[in-house]
Amino acid sequence: MSYREEFYGDFKIVEYEPYKVKEPSFGIVALPDTGLVGVIGAGHMVKSLNLKEVGGIDSYSYLPPIAVISKKSIRLPIRIFANENIVSVYSEFMPSAPSLPILAKAILDYLERRGVNTLVMSSGLAVQNRFELEKLRTFYITNSSEIEKILEGVGALPFENGYLVGPYAVMIKEAFRYRMNVVLLLTEAFLEFPDPEASARNLEILSRLIGKEIDVKELIEQAEIIRIKARDAMKATMPNLSKMRKDYELSTPLNI
Repeated sequence: MSYREEFYGDFKIVEYEPYKVKEPSFGIVALPDTGLVGVIGAGHMVKSLNLKEVGGIDSYSYLPPIAVISKKSIRLPIRIFANENIVSVYSEFMPSAPSLPILAKAILDYLERRGVNTLVMSSGLAVQNRFELEKLRTFYITNSSEIEKILEGVGALPFENGYLVGPYAVMIKEAFRYRMNVVLLLTEAFLEFPDPEASARNLEILSRLIGKEIDVKELIEQAEIIRIKARDAMKATMPNLSKMRKDYELSTPLNI
């Protein structure tokens, strides 16, 4: 049952119940990207901080024909969670590339009207020698000097040169247009595999930024299992990689 519905182009935003956020408020957007760093991290954050599912976003034109079933209830494919000062927009599904600017505008317009002060996004930064890295670095992009001081204080590094590709590139450009405080956290990660360790390291930085402690022990345990399995799989397949050209897709149900 919906409390309120609104439309932004072909996207429908539904709220299941009324809610309010207090200042300082953070909009945390998680979309599938390198290593699924943001998606895994946001799913873990939702459970750790006990965020409540308050709404969702759907589009028959741009999203796959999917209904999410969570705790015996039907939910929309892009889900909205919230507590007193966090609104998290979370999706395991990627809309079509042409729809990304429209989706970005819809999300930012919604968060702005909800009183969100700062947009926070997390992603992976693909590195070729990921197997050999013992300590993962996190880089940041932000337009706020205040946020920059916080991030430098916890060991994050500025992303000084390069370019972004994918959904977060669109989101960050739109956030700049909205003149909203924005930060993108990029942690070194696998390109080919979901990377819970990168998500954990990213969450450690994010938790300091939002001022809420998030226990990442479970993600670190998952990371060790995936690291062992991934290393064994790569050893087994390396001799044939040069002969193969195969597109594949990975997904990790997060049970939230």
